[in-house]
Amino acid sequence: MENKQKMVTEARLFLRLGVLSTLGFIFYYAHLFFGLLNNVVLFKTLAITFLLATIPLPVIAMNNKRLFPELSSSGKQILRLVTALLLFHHFLMTFIFVMFLRGEAVM
Repeated sequence: MENKQKMVTEARLFLRLGVLSTLGFIFYYAHLFFGLLNNVVLFKTLAITFLLATIPLPVIAMNNKRLFPELSSSGKQILRLVTALLLFHHFLMTFIFVMFLRGEAVM
């Protein structure tokens, strides 16, 4: 019973981090195109927070063979690829936000 509870807990953690990562994706582009935040420290802190929330996603997807047992092996490969691409995207966007942007919109 404990093994099943651990699987459920890891799946919930994965889904919660995925939702937070998706919110980060929305945040990056909303700020780039609309310049929603005028506080430079706040938007850089949010960018770093979303990156840190995305780091465990590929680790969980690659190391846990029993994460989503209903998925086929090709589905698990796609999940691993998508989480790795999401991490790469968040890393690049955080780098751009922290190093180059000053708090205003690009357009």
